[in-house]
Amino acid sequence: MKIWNAARAAGAVLALSLGVSACGGGTEDEGPRFVGAEKLCAGILSGDTARAMETIVGAKTFGRTGNDPLEGTASAIEGFYADSPDGRKYVGSKEFCVFAGSAREAGRLSVNFGIYRAGDASRTTHSASQYPYRLGKRALAGFDSSTLYFECVSSQMDGSDELPARINARSRLSGPEGWEVEDTRATREAHLTVLHAAALAVAKELGCENDGGLPEKVVLEPIADRAEPSGAPAT
Repeated sequence: MKIWNAARAAGAVLALSLGVSACGGGTEDEGPRFVGAEKLCAGILSGDTARAMETIVGAKTFGRTGNDPLEGTASAIEGFYADSPDGRKYVGSKEFCVFAGSAREAGRLSVNFGIYRAGDASRTTHSASQYPYRLGKRALAGFDSSTLYFECVSSQMDGSDELPARINARSRLSGPEGWEVEDTRATREAHLTVLHAAALAVAKELGCENDGGLPEKVVLEPIADRAEPSGAPAT
């Protein structure tokens, strides 16, 4: 088990709690200050994915903004690809959303998109706190950060039919003083489930052929790894 080394929040369940405090900037539309996970971030979460969001930080409601991040994120990726089709030049990243639980002791999850070089998805090394999964071109799930790589061929990006846009989605989890997160397979997979939902929504917004190779419903299949064999029980 891996935890933040601050004191436990009284009565807090070891989990992650997510909610939107910012989605691409701008002013907040009129409406309730706190909403359920399904109301956040262009409505990308529903059912089990929304429950995974709640599990990841332990809150049932989340701060909201009325902004739709999909169009801005898709536009940024199109610009990144135009500047560096092969991904060799660093062109920055685009914040898709920040999910922040309404409870004082809750955490926050930020999701960003960028482009990557061809070799990045074929690497065999990764952080000790992350575990590889068969999803997209490459997927790494961790209790505090996850990454998902996929490729996109779209009429919205000239030249992508010959050189697909290589897109990565990254999420990072943080929390306030006294917040703890248990490093378990269940926690990591909840994290990757939410990241898949964001990546799939962006792939659809970009018009990627075959949704960038991402399944409509996430299937989490761990890859055998010396740190944790695929047959290890979920904890």
